[in-house]
Amino acid sequence: MKNVIIMFTIVLALTLATKAEYIAFDNGKPSIYYFNSVMDRLLADDFTVTQDTILTKGCFWTMEDHILLWDGTLEYFIFANASGMPGTIISSGNGQNVVKNATGRVTPGGDEYKYYFEFGTPIDLDAGETYWFGLHMDADYTGWPYHILWSNSIAGLGYNCYESLGGTLDNWVNVGNQQAFYLEAVPEPGTACLLVMGSLALVKRNRQRP
Repeated sequence: MKNVIIMFTIVLALTLATKAEYIAFDNGKPSIYYFNSVMDRLLADDFTVTQDTILTKGCFWTMEDHILLWDGTLEYFIFANASGMPGTIISSGNGQNVVKNATGRVTPGGDEYKYYFEFGTPIDLDAGETYWFGLHMDADYTGWPYHILWSNSIAGLGYNCYESLGGTLDNWVNVGNQQAFYLEAVPEPGTACLLVMGSLALVKRNRQRP
């Protein structure tokens, strides 16, 4: 019976550790005064994580004027840091299971929307490092530049956002503001191991009690 309890404890700890998603970085909610296009350019804002983690999902806000219909493209990028600007691409792909909801706010850039999506492949990141989260939302880079605008955040942290017109990645320009987004993650497997060890220690202590 005791072995059953131990195995159940280990499985439970591993399940909680690998399934418990949390907000790994939050760059603040949207401001209604500033915004940048994500159709004719690629935008990227920096972030960091406080523990080794695996990114799984992203969330951001837009302002949209409905001049054109969104074609459903949502490209994401995770860049390494290169002296305070986006560097080498660590991971990129198309957002999966994208959910788009109107917030009900009308802004100078159009109606506000909140997007929530999953990364195509979980992204393993190290604690304390600076990374860059990039977005582009058009099948190519010829879309109307004022249709989909990534909302800014006045509470943003770190460096200002950079943009690459046409997405060529060799023409980064500091746009002078921060973007509104947050990123979700699950702990690294090492965290799960710590939970298991803690669980085993607890079981051992209980077994030693008279």
